[in-house]
Amino acid sequence: MNHQSQDKLYATTLQTIGAVSKLPVVRVDREEFLRRQFAGSPHLDVILLSGPQAVYTAESLRKRADSIIRSSAAKTSLASFATGLPGNPAVMVAAGGVDVAQYFGFAINLAQQIAYLFGEDELFDGGGQLSEAAQIRVIAYLGAMFGAAGAAALVSQTSKQVGSNLGKKVAAQALTKTAWYPLVKKVGALVGKQVTKKTVEKTITKAVPIVGGVVSGSLTYVTFRPMGNRLADTLMKNLNGELDGELELNAEFAAKFNEVIDGKDIHEIE
Repeated sequence: MNHQSQDKLYATTLQTIGAVSKLPVVRVDREEFLRRQFAGSPHLDVILLSGPQAVYTAESLRKRADSIIRSSAAKTSLASFATGLPGNPAVMVAAGGVDVAQYFGFAINLAQQIAYLFGEDELFDGGGQLSEAAQIRVIAYLGAMFGAAGAAALVSQTSKQVGSNLGKKVAAQALTKTAWYPLVKKVGALVGKQVTKKTVEKTITKAVPIVGGVVSGSLTYVTFRPMGNRLADTLMKNLNGELDGELELNAEFAAKFNEVIDGKDIHEIE
């Protein structure tokens, strides 16, 4: 992937995240979600304060994630089918765009549920907005869902569970000047590639009324469950310390990296 195409795909990802994060269906309230999931637990207070991982094993939380993923996949498929009903060629592209927005909206919704299940902090701020640090977390989650190379490392870097304080890191200096920005950009570009791919898929399935809706919904269900499972597996491994945690870049590499970051791809740094 050359530098120009990477920039374009990364921009597509940021644009998509920015757009779908405004959809009402996307945001998950952490406390409400945990109260619902652990309503019968005698340890609910601890769960709300410190996260489910403070009470339960990573493996048992992974089993709980399965039911959440199944439910979310079914809801997403039904929504995909509904947007597939219009068969008028004049609205085909528009319908495809709506379906893609819903697809990624539900993906971010599911990512929050899985992340909160494994002890991560609230993604949205009090005003319902995504900070720059939160956008990076979304990129990490979506990257893991799509199996993007480097996504697991990015999840580890942004995770509360390995003690990283992403908000302070981003606030301390511009994101483009942080040593791990190329990893963010690389994973973000791979997510952008998926956005483009899904847009084409969804637009094509809208060409045939009813049948297009069935195909679209089926494709969504088939792809959505593995996506959720990948993220759940990644977060479980992170809790168990199986992912690389806070890896330190050596000073020489980091300095060189920050000098050329605005004009080079990570693979061009020797």
